[in-house]
Amino acid sequence: MNIKDLSVTAIGVLAVAGISYTLAAVRPPFQPTRSHPYSDKTPGPTAASHVVMRVNGEAVTQEEFDAAFRALPEDMQRQFASEKGKMAFAEQLVRMKLLEQEARRTGLDEDPNIAGQLAAQRTDLLAAAAADKLIAQPTPEAVQDFYNKNKQRFETLDLSHILIAYAGGMVPPRAGSAPPETDAMNKALAVYAELKKGESFSNAALKYSDDVNSARQGGELGTVAHGMLPQELEARVFQIPVGQFSGPIPSRLGIHIFRVNSKGVQPLEQIRAGVTQRVRQQNMVDRVEVLRRNAKVDFDDKFFPEAKHWPGRKPS
Repeated sequence: MNIKDLSVTAIGVLAVAGISYTLAAVRPPFQPTRSHPYSDKTPGPTAASHVVMRVNGEAVTQEEFDAAFRALPEDMQRQFASEKGKMAFAEQLVRMKLLEQEARRTGLDEDPNIAGQLAAQRTDLLAAAAADKLIAQPTPEAVQDFYNKNKQRFETLDLSHILIAYAGGMVPPRAGSAPPETDAMNKALAVYAELKKGESFSNAALKYSDDVNSARQGGELGTVAHGMLPQELEARVFQIPVGQFSGPIPSRLGIHIFRVNSKGVQPLEQIRAGVTQRVRQQNMVDRVEVLRRNAKVDFDDKFFPEAKHWPGRKPS
């Protein structure tokens, strides 16, 4: 197990870099000293690697430096974007490398828990790299075919609603305090009864809806695509026929009455990038399933009691 990976995966600890960068403005300038040889069994850089610094004789390549930098939050990357910032970041990476060397010196790289974490991180990194290399970008014809066969996924609704707030819901009432959910449901049922008798949906929204922004527009929410509504609403709302309204539907936001004004389908050219990504993900799933079917996997039955009953398990 190569503890060298730790310098990248543990770089989140560099949140202290912001503090150190600030302190640098009020302390004497740091004078770097030449590093000393460091005896270690970790492999050195490849011939194609560009060594940008050495810490106790141990090489840090530009690839490792850049990977560590990209692991920083975006705001910190901007903070260290200048040449002075890059040097300040390098100083923090030096400290991380020193801690890594200390970990190896004290045998932490042999600790089973640390080794397990490194193995899991290595698997994640290499699996992502393999998927990126193995799965080619789908052809325009494949993207078009997926779109044609799955148009229901790209359906849109022109949607209106009336929302009744309840205590504990995410939308506050337009005035006063929110009633208990049971009372809010009763109010929504009364509004629903008015709509059934012929009350205009837009007038009812203006009078009763606690979603003040849409109420001013007669309850109009605009165009809604799959994935834009809370999960507990989406399936039910997309089943409402055009021109009709639903009964009261509770959600984390409040109690809704929805009206579907019209339905449409997102044009492929507007969502091509997303569809292409879906096709590529499906291709990856299919490829991995082929690998799984042809893999020989041995489970420890004591650790995995269900393994002996697992579907598709091949006899030993």
